[in-house]
Amino acid sequence: MVKRIFQLIFILLILLSLLLSLSPASNSVPMIWNDKVIHCMSYFALMMTLDFSWRSGKQLVIKSMLVLIYGGLIEYGQSFVPGREMSLGDLMANALGVLIFILLVPVLKQNGIYGYLKLT
Repeated sequence: MVKRIFQLIFILLILLSLLLSLSPASNSVPMIWNDKVIHCMSYFALMMTLDFSWRSGKQLVIKSMLVLIYGGLIEYGQSFVPGREMSLGDLMANALGVLIFILLVPVLKQNGIYGYLKLT
């Protein structure tokens, strides 16, 4: 049941990131947080929900590559959206979010988070 919830959250995050990333930029909306911080947190959340919803704590290289390829495709797609552009800085922030999650996996395992959430 818990995995199904994380699967739903993952799908919703994918859809939300598609909507926000591929919509034309608006200068009328103030940026409250730094763009790179938002990228890092978003890709941390994508990686976490993907990992928690499918073979938790395993195959992290494959999951990481899927999330980073998705981020690269989004960045490429932005080059065709008015007011947006492809950004290496955004890709690096995405990768940092994924890396932070990967570095936390041993801590999550050691503290029994996977077992507590019945993810394994």
